Amino acid sequence: MLTRRTALKWLHWLSAATILYFFLVEPDENRADPGGALSTHAGVGMLLAVLVIVWTALYWRKGLAGRPGPKLPDLAKKAHLWMHKAIHIALPAMMLSGVAAGLAAPFMIRAFGIVPLNFAGGGKTIHDLAQEVHEIAFNVLIGMIVAHTVFHLWRHFWLKDNALRIMAPKYFHQWL
Repeated sequence: MLTRRTALKWLHWLSAATILYFFLVEPDENRADPGGALSTHAGVGMLLAVLVIVWTALYWRKGLAGRPGPKLPDLAKKAHLWMHKAIHIALPAMMLSGVAAGLAAPFMIRAFGIVPLNFAGGGKTIHDLAQEVHEIAFNVLIGMIVAHTVFHLWRHFWLKDNALRIMAPKYFHQWL
């Protein structure tokens, strides 16, 4: 039986892996290469969209899986809540901005070079604008993820409240 906590760990780390992919691989718009970085970007984006939809639905239904730890100062407890809420807003916003950029493209985008995702009827100007909004949304999300990571590292190593054990698979607990 898959517990909610286990499901959240999987969603957390699969999302982190896909976002790391987006950070490392910048798609170009080489329309002549149907299996290039843009089609892979679109395909991985579809996978991230599924993860985000499931994760957001779980969040709306049950809220955060955990509460701030008792060792956190009052300001950090408030930051914990707002940081997680902000990420739960920023992630779908970044995903939707990518959908808008794809739909506005004046060329066909195929996920993994196979699944058509748009009608290739957009205009260059609107596509460029949507793409710029998507890049800004992604950069904001990356900033939030870095702040989130630093916050939890601070909790784990400075406050010594084992914060990393909450979302790390049990295999890694031996080193935490």
